[in-house]
Amino acid sequence: MGVSRRVGKDGTGADVCITCGDVAVALEVVTVDGGDAVCRAADGGTEVVAVELVAPVVPGDRLLVHAKVALQRLS
Repeated sequence: MGVSRRVGKDGTGADVCITCGDVAVALEVVTVDGGDAVCRAADGGTEVVAVELVAPVVPGDRLLVHAKVALQRLS
């Protein structure tokens, strides 16, 4: 997957996927059910994330997530 730098209106840059334009975000695992986990963002929103690439995960783990797929564990 390629990464490009997008410059926002405020002049700051963010690494984004050149395929879909999304950025990866840090989420915290709330619950785990097999290969999926409900994760919470800093703003309180939740989403179901595929965690097979970083399994096993437990509640409290912080994950880097892109397109609803956990790509790596954060410390």
